[in-house]
Amino acid sequence: MGASSRNKGASGERELIRAIEDETGIRLERNLAQSFGGGHDLIGLDYWAIECKRYANIGNAEKAQFWRQAVEQARRVGKQPAVCFRADRAPWRVLVAYPTDIYEPEDFRRSCEISLELFCGLIRETL
Repeated sequence: MGASSRNKGASGERELIRAIEDETGIRLERNLAQSFGGGHDLIGLDYWAIECKRYANIGNAEKAQFWRQAVEQARRVGKQPAVCFRADRAPWRVLVAYPTDIYEPEDFRRSCEISLELFCGLIRETL
């Protein structure tokens, strides 16, 4: 991964942290150990393992890839996966498996895409 890509990712994580804090009052942190230890991108919630993606263009193939990574990382820590993503000049969107007790989370076709505002409501409900 090049420096430009890493910088865009880190910038996206900081942007997402601010947006979630604005909606919920909850301040998350970047997982600085993710580079060498793996794991989800944002930490600070007991229920959700949040993966953050910031790309120029995001299609279904990319979403499926993001989802597989998020599910794998969430399983390691016993949490529910969430992929927050934003393409250039687009709003934040979130992939979740909800309700979580009905579907196997690894099946991308069973995930749903929601707004960041709705996801923040889910965060508040799971506190």
